[in-house]
Amino acid sequence: MTARSSHKPRIEISYRNALDLLEHALTGDLRAQILDALLSHGDAIHALKRLRAAMKTNTFPARDKPLALERVVRALDTRTRADGFHVLESWDYRAHQFADDIVPVLMLDRGPAAPVRPGQEREALSILLDQYFLSVLGLVAVRAWDDGDANANLDRVSALITALNGPSGSGHRVVDNAETALLLAISHYHPHEAAYDALIDRVWTLDDAHALSLATACSATLGGHLRWGHRFMYERDVSRVRNDNVVDYPWLLFSVATLMRAYVDAQDDGERRRVAEALLNGLSADPWCFTGKAPACLERFSAIHGELRARLDAHRDVLGGDFAARQPSANRYTPLAFLCNFLCNAVVAMVATSLQAGAGRPSLNDLFTAARDSTVAPAPLEYARMLAQYAGAHSGRADGAALIVYDPYEAQTAFNTTLRVLAQDA
Repeated sequence: MTARSSHKPRIEISYRNALDLLEHALTGDLRAQILDALLSHGDAIHALKRLRAAMKTNTFPARDKPLALERVVRALDTRTRADGFHVLESWDYRAHQFADDIVPVLMLDRGPAAPVRPGQEREALSILLDQYFLSVLGLVAVRAWDDGDANANLDRVSALITALNGPSGSGHRVVDNAETALLLAISHYHPHEAAYDALIDRVWTLDDAHALSLATACSATLGGHLRWGHRFMYERDVSRVRNDNVVDYPWLLFSVATLMRAYVDAQDDGERRRVAEALLNGLSADPWCFTGKAPACLERFSAIHGELRARLDAHRDVLGGDFAARQPSANRYTPLAFLCNFLCNAVVAMVATSLQAGAGRPSLNDLFTAARDSTVAPAPLEYARMLAQYAGAHSGRADGAALIVYDPYEAQTAFNTTLRVLAQDA
């Protein structure tokens, strides 16, 4: 008689399963248990090696039983790769392929360039552990359309990010909501460009509140990204910018169109001015794109582009006044001055400087606006300069261009150009 198999069939990992498991990991003392286990044997070097091994296997030691995320991460990552995104991996520009290790492991491996400060081993491990969880949350944010209502799913991911940034964590904030985590997750180069088009089609289905949150972060991200390229890669030739950044323009259109609708519908002056700041950042990337004829890369969005162009024309006078209130100053932080090749480059600098000098810094969302009420030191202006200084010392580019720049004079140029184009073009 043949013995019946004792193995139960594996249940497919659902989106809700993933959220539940991450909530368990982030809302209690589990991260503290993981750090205790990592530090229980040997010095900081051995603890870092154990953390690296845990990241590679998605399994972390804890007091009662290990935190096993392998099945969840593998399932979500497999689905995301099928869509064309490798959100846990970084592109190796020299080898022209994705790196062998996931992003959090690569971040940890940069440790020798930023040695752990004596007596701060636990803090450093906590910062790196939180980076792992942020990468997984970015993966979960990208998959928000998998099951149920994407808006509700993003809300839950935002709640998990709040928990990640809470008192149980390192105190090193990178992003403040799911929408920014999504942008960070797809900010690495991906050669399968159709993936961006498929995702932006899903993004257009978000409700007004979530679309506005994503548009606010996206306008700052792409504004800084395209202005960086305009200056350092394309000799200020906007046609070259468009030709080499085709996948970015539908996202930029989404951002500017969403912000313009919110601007027109704003209920009070304060709300209108807050939206205007984000709108200025997005428009400054290529103001000719939205005041003139739609470029070829936006052909399938011609109706949205036409609506946006008409609204810009109808509200140009009041827009000009609200934009004028955001004129850059050398002594005051402005997101127009914050240029970054890719958002992930900013995170590398944020983590490296925190490992050197301690956590407790502004987040990317703080850097996306001059009006963010942040009590975290250093102030955004000082922090942006710190990130730019780090990037300048670790360029890695053949032309020596820093991947992050804070330049108020460049901000003034972008500001002047945007207002001039807005005033001149019908």
